[in-house]
Amino acid sequence: MSKRTFIVFGLLVVVLAVAIPWLVFNSKGDAQSGDQKVAANLKSGQSLFQTNCGTCHTLYSAGTDGNYGPNLDELLAPNGPPTGETAKSTFESTEGRVLAAVQNGLDSSTPGRMPGGILNEEQAKEVAEFVGHTAGEG
Repeated sequence: MSKRTFIVFGLLVVVLAVAIPWLVFNSKGDAQSGDQKVAANLKSGQSLFQTNCGTCHTLYSAGTDGNYGPNLDELLAPNGPPTGETAKSTFESTEGRVLAAVQNGLDSSTPGRMPGGILNEEQAKEVAEFVGHTAGEG
């Protein structure tokens, strides 16, 4: 082999070693990855959900794809976010369901099921409000 082949190959390796990480670190992601923009009053709930719930639950607006618990977009809003006159009552109903689940857990007699009391009362309310208002957006 000639020296030129090694030089071209070496330059290609250097370019790829720089270009690929640069592209990865500077990408903003797409709609299928990472959290979504939410209203300022829901940011804290989004962060709490990502940290405490996202390992188990999938929720598009949080950018999580949990592998154990149910997909909350499908469970809580299978037809997308509510609209129209009933939207407010639907949001409140969903928030209530989520708050009860976070505070009380689900079937705690079965090992591996969602335990209650993961979050304090204020945090649970923030997560419930976030999930209630964003479930089904994906």
